[in-house]
Amino acid sequence: METFSRAELAKNVGTRFAEDGRPSSDRMLIAIDEYVYDVTKFANLHPGGLAVFRMVAGTDATEQFYALHNKEILVKYHDRLCVGVLEGSSYNDLKLPEETAEHLISLVPYAEIPLLRDNWAVSPWWTDSHKYFLLGVRKTLTDMLPEFFEIENGGKYVSSELAQKVGATGMLACLNGIACMGVAQKLKDEGKITFPGGLEPKDFDLWHEYLMNQEFARAVPVGVRNGLSGGMAISMPAIAQFWQHPRKDSVVEQIILGQKRSCLAISEPHAGSDVAKIVTVAKKSKCGKYYIVNGIKKWITAGMNADFFSVAVRTGGEGAGGISFLLVDKNDPKTAEGIDVKHIKTSDAKAAATAWVYFDDCYVPVENLMGEENAGFKLIMANFNHERWLICAGVMGGIRMILKDCFLWCQQRKVFGKKLISQPVIRFKLGRMIGAIEALEGYMESLTFQMANMDHSISNMMLGGPTAILKYQTTRTMTLVVDEAVQLFGGRALTASGMGKNVEIIQRTYKFASILGGSEEIMADLGVRQALLFFPPNAKL
Repeated sequence: METFSRAELAKNVGTRFAEDGRPSSDRMLIAIDEYVYDVTKFANLHPGGLAVFRMVAGTDATEQFYALHNKEILVKYHDRLCVGVLEGSSYNDLKLPEETAEHLISLVPYAEIPLLRDNWAVSPWWTDSHKYFLLGVRKTLTDMLPEFFEIENGGKYVSSELAQKVGATGMLACLNGIACMGVAQKLKDEGKITFPGGLEPKDFDLWHEYLMNQEFARAVPVGVRNGLSGGMAISMPAIAQFWQHPRKDSVVEQIILGQKRSCLAISEPHAGSDVAKIVTVAKKSKCGKYYIVNGIKKWITAGMNADFFSVAVRTGGEGAGGISFLLVDKNDPKTAEGIDVKHIKTSDAKAAATAWVYFDDCYVPVENLMGEENAGFKLIMANFNHERWLICAGVMGGIRMILKDCFLWCQQRKVFGKKLISQPVIRFKLGRMIGAIEALEGYMESLTFQMANMDHSISNMMLGGPTAILKYQTTRTMTLVVDEAVQLFGGRALTASGMGKNVEIIQRTYKFASILGGSEEIMADLGVRQALLFFPPNAKL
């Protein structure tokens, strides 16, 4: 391992600027974090140009580097460019220290939920199982990030190979929640999947699901996230709970292994949040063996790649009482003849696979009815409660990641000779973000506790309104956080790479959560209307 004194480093400046008094040299070296890098050839390929390197050649460029780059850039090129260390360095070799799951816990203030904070008392619903599970998920996702971003930035769909790779880790099962854990345990016993943190699927609870969705949203770029789980996690639980068919476990198994994919098809050009107004119709065939489906679904997340569609259809009269819930299997040759999909270009990446879904004389076996005919609305609403909770969990993960980035940026970025964090107005902005996120975390955990412990026979009725209010408050909080983050990052928040790339992604896509699963206005109204159902008739001011 070569060691460089600062004097030796200063001699390796490469080719100098015209009329520069310093003599040129064959090599161009810089130091970052006590490692020495040979950038002689790389400097000519640098996206920011050769001049940037010439300005810092032969010096310790740590401060300049972190003013312009994420640490992940250093990690990406370290093995290729590192040639030594500075004299007095504590490093024993040229390899970057390997990060364990424990090292992945951020010490940035408020970057982690209370479960992971040093010296904070642990809330009674958390156990060591939850902590080890979260860290296992984080380590696995960290290793996959380069592949995720390649798809996100490359304008590609999520491949079947990647879906199966994620499925083998058990994370697809975890994203689908408790409803599929019986099948997941069977797969783990057979050695077909592992599970994060050494968890047994039979021990998986709602808090594990909460952490899984938070962490997935925190780490995975939104397009890939939606392509992998955005359609599946809101459709597969309905299949697992409501479809009474001998093939059910086989279908669930294929989905959580990533071999097949599913999506939820409810929204239409004619009806979004107002589900009772859907017009896609399903009529019984004369032979009585099929429903013949005709209609159009729009904005269907992951619809381009889906094999199974959980579809809201009208089998009866107008309103909620005429709606049924069908599982449409594209793998059935007769059914597939009546289905077509077309990509919808949205603010999200292509990886989300958002689609039009066209049903034209689509024959679906009557056995694929979920629940009873004309009784699908209640099932859809129960599924919506879970979907809205999932959306909130994902938002929580995303905005904590943004808060972390903002803290780091304000500590690193210098303006007018001072760090951003030294400005009171900047600290005020961070304070607003912290207060909103911490309050929301308490609300989210409180409602999750009720979901985990309230009698299931009444939870859909009792928690529908509170869940709607939670979603409203969650997306309003996200709007505040994203707005402040954009102001803090400036032009970098509008640039799809570099230090502000996470902010750019979320500022481009954050309104999806405000609309999908029920728009903010509908959620606020639903929450109040549900509250009025329990309003005491004799109450007076």
